[in-house]
Amino acid sequence: MISNENGTEKFTQAQRLHPAAIVFSLVSTIKETIFGFGIGLILTLKESVFYFVIFASLFIIFLILFSLLSWWRFTFRIEGDELRIEQGVFVRKKRYISKHRIHKIDLTANVIHRLFKLVSVQIDTASNSGNAEVNLSAIRYRDAAALRKTLQKNKRFVDGMADEEESVNPQKRITWKRLFIAGSTSGSAGIIVLAALTLFSQIEELIPRKVFNMAYNWLISTSIAFLIILIVFLAFLLWVFGIAGTMIRYGNFTIEKRKNELFIRRGLLETKELTIPYERIQAIGIEQSPIRQPFGFVRVFAVVAGGSFDKLEGFPVLFPIMRKREVASFIKQYIPEYDYSMYEELHRLPKRSLLFYISKAFVLPVLLLIAILFLMPSLYWLSLIVLLFTLSLGFYQYKDLGYAINGKSFAFQKRSFQKVYIMTSKLRIQAFEKSQHKVQAVNDLASIQLSLIGSEGLGTHYSLKHLANEEANDIAEWYSYRADKDSGLDLIELESSK
Repeated sequence: MISNENGTEKFTQAQRLHPAAIVFSLVSTIKETIFGFGIGLILTLKESVFYFVIFASLFIIFLILFSLLSWWRFTFRIEGDELRIEQGVFVRKKRYISKHRIHKIDLTANVIHRLFKLVSVQIDTASNSGNAEVNLSAIRYRDAAALRKTLQKNKRFVDGMADEEESVNPQKRITWKRLFIAGSTSGSAGIIVLAALTLFSQIEELIPRKVFNMAYNWLISTSIAFLIILIVFLAFLLWVFGIAGTMIRYGNFTIEKRKNELFIRRGLLETKELTIPYERIQAIGIEQSPIRQPFGFVRVFAVVAGGSFDKLEGFPVLFPIMRKREVASFIKQYIPEYDYSMYEELHRLPKRSLLFYISKAFVLPVLLLIAILFLMPSLYWLSLIVLLFTLSLGFYQYKDLGYAINGKSFAFQKRSFQKVYIMTSKLRIQAFEKSQHKVQAVNDLASIQLSLIGSEGLGTHYSLKHLANEEANDIAEWYSYRADKDSGLDLIELESSK
């Protein structure tokens, strides 16, 4: 790795990206213009093959030239405490980004990057946009590491003394056994089926009707035993794909605690290096799916304000899978600001709230029963299965919901389909809302909603429904700044003193 001094000296001169950036720019431009390109191809093909070839050739040449010029005109350098970027083919744009505004620097390497020992560098600032402020699509790894170290130099030196070596920082790495369990219980088979059905709906019209008829006749002619074997085989295949996807995505997962941030490295085919500043963490979540619950496994994630993370994840994963009994020590070591012991102090819903969850569970089965009785009366038993499922889900939604308050800390647990336990604080809650409809008022119940800043700079909302009205008022009073005695400022007394 290049030293800090050598890296600083090198980056004071204008630098270009690696020539491989031309390919990435070309691919990106094709994705952005594919719709217009497709329309042009169709229109020219209707005229003649000659115009079609001319249009396609000119379009490809233009994209190649544009990508080449974009690469040549893109430069970056460090001047003083600023990262300066100049870019633009037709319109020249200059951007100056202060080191002090940089919150996180992530490195990502896909298969093509790794072939040439390159990485993509995403630099995020204090803004809450969902995308990276700066994306350097192709830099040699040693240069990217030096650039990251140089830009974070002001954070790594305190009073003229360097922080301790990274090697002494606590680290936790997932084992391949745990990764296999994560893949086996991920439930990603459903996502694969949904993606396959979506793809099939897009290409359905391209498949000849004869193929459908042949497939249908073949299925009708086969025996029930064979169909069962086929279904079991397909389910097993989806399960294997789910395991493979999880291992590729989270392979070599390592989390490291640094002074001001968490550092995460993961991925087999596409390697990612993510940094999560502590100051941007809004909440810590522990998620447990119904598949993992009997085995006592959970996933730990963070609600982070702004930043660019994996688009397939709602929130950045701090650890893909661990046993529930390991969570307390993990939180204490890596995010000690959060108190997991509040889990034992959750206030549960009153018994009268159960009626609301059970009554809601009847809606879908009744609608389904009406449709079945009208269309296929012989399949009425399907609504009974759905009713059993929704009643069970409603009961566990009632049973699992709860909250706890400890000083300025707030924790709650709820279930939609998966059980989620969230830990946050008063300072991180952006908005609080209490609501009560007429039926709730009769039963002395109320609902509340908390809003946090999410991973794309947008609101992340959590609703706790059918709490006791008195408890909802207590939470509202706790959140109110008028009740904030810890800060030493009583606004009521302040108003009376004026």
